[in-house]
Amino acid sequence: MTLGAYREQLMSALHIETIQEEGELARLQPEWDALCASLADQSSVFMSSFWHDCWWRHFGTGAALNLIVVRRQGELIGLFPFMRRRTSLHGLPVRAICFPENGNSLHNDFLVRGEHRDEVLREVVSHLYRHRESWDVLQLNNMPEGSENCVGLLRLLSEGGRRFQRRPSLDSPYLEVSGDWERFLSSRPMRVRKTLRNIQNGMGRAGVHELLEVTTWPGYQEAREGLYEVARHSWTEQVGDSLAHPVNAAFFEDLARAASARGCLSLWLLKLNGTIAAFEFHLRSHATQHAMRASFHQEHARLSPGAFLEMQILKQIFEQPRGIGRVDFGGSFDPYKRRWSDSSRRHLTVTVFHEGLYSRIAAFHELGAVSALRTVRDQVRVVRGQLRGEKP
Repeated sequence: MTLGAYREQLMSALHIETIQEEGELARLQPEWDALCASLADQSSVFMSSFWHDCWWRHFGTGAALNLIVVRRQGELIGLFPFMRRRTSLHGLPVRAICFPENGNSLHNDFLVRGEHRDEVLREVVSHLYRHRESWDVLQLNNMPEGSENCVGLLRLLSEGGRRFQRRPSLDSPYLEVSGDWERFLSSRPMRVRKTLRNIQNGMGRAGVHELLEVTTWPGYQEAREGLYEVARHSWTEQVGDSLAHPVNAAFFEDLARAASARGCLSLWLLKLNGTIAAFEFHLRSHATQHAMRASFHQEHARLSPGAFLEMQILKQIFEQPRGIGRVDFGGSFDPYKRRWSDSSRRHLTVTVFHEGLYSRIAAFHELGAVSALRTVRDQVRVVRGQLRGEKP
């Protein structure tokens, strides 16, 4: 090889760095934000630096940062937000590399420039396997099935003969915003329209109602105590996951402060006779409105204030979209969300194993025993359904 060819090879080579110190996140933020903005068509707020910074400070306890950064000639072209933690696979303890995520994270993915995707994915997977002494499984929860990164990763694992499992996770509903509100409403089933009319009439009889959108940090601070009052008297408090819970309160306050500074905060309040009766915490980013949290005061349950507020929010978005082309309802396709949409994004959990002894044991446990039990369970459900006269 000539000296010129060798220099060219060095210049084209990828450089992989693993960031394990939290303090390094601030140093990386400008590049991270620039990469996220340049990939707007495949990115989301859940891949932004401020989301991961907030998440890590509030939920990262007990885990170790393992952020993989990929560069070419000094330019950031790939970013894999990972952490290392101890968890279990259906009772079997394992050391996992995974996304920093929990129930607040609606979608998880990588950031990779499209023209480099195959090469970057291949090099990162090879890098992980070279350092397999530090992990037993690579567990990637809730990746959108249609993500080009997810598709590319599954293809790479399959072609490379890697041992892995892909399983459906969330079926997450969304609504494309197009046309006017009345036309959209007329497209919904008649029983839905009737229910919504009844809710609207009932709210009108209950008193004076007002819809407010809060987009600033001072506005959030002003509304905060009212939010907590609603949260403490909602069904989310009963299951121990309300916005008033200390952990959630601290996280969402931090998130609201960071999001408002970037023009992403969208907190919706429904006031009834001057008092907050329901709220929805949203984030706006990359032409998408993400519904994060919602609660209503049980005192007003008979009025269905949550459904009324959601209807008013959607109406406002249709009438004044401000660049929003999609409403992401997040989570699973719960029945109440079917009022608004018939469309959803399938998500996958991808679990990858390597050839180390314990990882092979984990693979046998998950792909063998657990998979067999899951098959038996599904067959029993089918038989029970047939006995009840249900169609398969």
